[in-house]
Amino acid sequence: MIPQTESALITTLFEMSGITPEKVQQQLTELANNAAQPLILFWDIKDFVQATTFSRKFLEDHILTDPRIQQYERQREKGGKRVWLKEPTAKVLQEIIMNEWL
Repeated sequence: MIPQTESALITTLFEMSGITPEKVQQQLTELANNAAQPLILFWDIKDFVQATTFSRKFLEDHILTDPRIQQYERQREKGGKRVWLKEPTAKVLQEIIMNEWL
């Protein structure tokens, strides 16, 4: 049967290609969720604590002393607030926890 409307024709072509309304909805939802995420370039010790649920002391003693983490640490002045580049330190943190701990 030949679709009667342009909309029906487009729907038929999409379905023949494996593109369903559910897949389109899923992709749109993912795009919207990703766009809604704020772009965070840096994080501080409070963000580390919140992301890992480890105590500040534990992080200071076991994570932040790692040279792979320290290379991304920045501090405006001695005694000032420390921040780390978020993306690379998050990857290193995951590597430490998943590959180096028992």
